Amino acid sequence: MASTYQTLTDVFADVRFNAQKDSTTLPNADLFRLANKYFNLMFRELVGLHEDLYGEISAAALVASQREYALPTDSVSTFGGGLIKLQRVEITYDGTNWYVADPLSLQEISGATILDADLNAQFSKSAPRYWFKDRSVWIAPIPASTDSVAGGNTNLRIYWIKRPLEMTVVGDIPEIPKDFLNILVEGMLIDVFRKYGRISDMREARNNWAVGIDKMKQLEQAPDDEQPFIFMSSKKDFS
Repeated sequence: MASTYQTLTDVFADVRFNAQKDSTTLPNADLFRLANKYFNLMFRELVGLHEDLYGEISAAALVASQREYALPTDSVSTFGGGLIKLQRVEITYDGTNWYVADPLSLQEISGATILDADLNAQFSKSAPRYWFKDRSVWIAPIPASTDSVAGGNTNLRIYWIKRPLEMTVVGDIPEIPKDFLNILVEGMLIDVFRKYGRISDMREARNNWAVGIDKMKQLEQAPDDEQPFIFMSSKKDFS
């Protein structure tokens, strides 16, 4: 049976119920803004605890004579192009042999200029390097026309933590465990109560938000750890 508490419809209903408001006084447009605001804060907390749960792999084709490859962006062009963290870069120049590219400091590049010829002379395709600049991955050495650069070849892979897309419809499901949707509600209520001058309620919501975030961090600290279950013998006589 599908969950009956997982979408923004449920979250919005909870916010209005707790605030004792309706969709006229608290329209969806206002609640979307608050939902995205507090959801993004929660998401960053979860990523900080266990980033592998939220990692993605994206691929692109190498292009001859091209050193810059822009990161994938999200639909609303947020600053950073959707990137929270770049974890790993892998490259194959021949379409078969993959190599992990090590991060490169620009200070390691010899010479007063950074020309393609300089990079190709200094770095090897069996030990590629990359640097992160202007929200793009720059690679060395530079692919040549003799490399496997035909269209559609996914010979550049990045492992990254992607900023979630903005939630825009009430049927959207926040990309967090549904166990924590009540924390999202409390965060949204902070701003709702502030709007209506309900200072005491605002402080309570702020406290509930802080307590909820702490509890979420405790529960999500190490979700891949094995949990020991110890069975104790019973002295009860069932005869």
